[in-house]
Amino acid sequence: MMLTLKPIGLGQSDDWPVFDSERHEIGRVMRHPQAPRDAPWFWTVTARVPQQPTDRGYAATRETAMASFKAAWLRDDGQP
Repeated sequence: MMLTLKPIGLGQSDDWPVFDSERHEIGRVMRHPQAPRDAPWFWTVTARVPQQPTDRGYAATRETAMASFKAAWLRDDGQP
């Protein structure tokens, strides 16, 4: 499954909406000011309601956050 990040474009280079292959926004990956120092990147799947504890987390790098996001999304077959 193809997931796409697109910069928010408001001068916030550390905030990325995540889109599925049909261009629906399904979550975000962002550098969070209240995140743990060793894991400043926060990711969250927002397309599922109610959200599960496994639909969000922190990561050390944006790339790791993206991989964790994708694993969480695919865990439920990408179904919101």
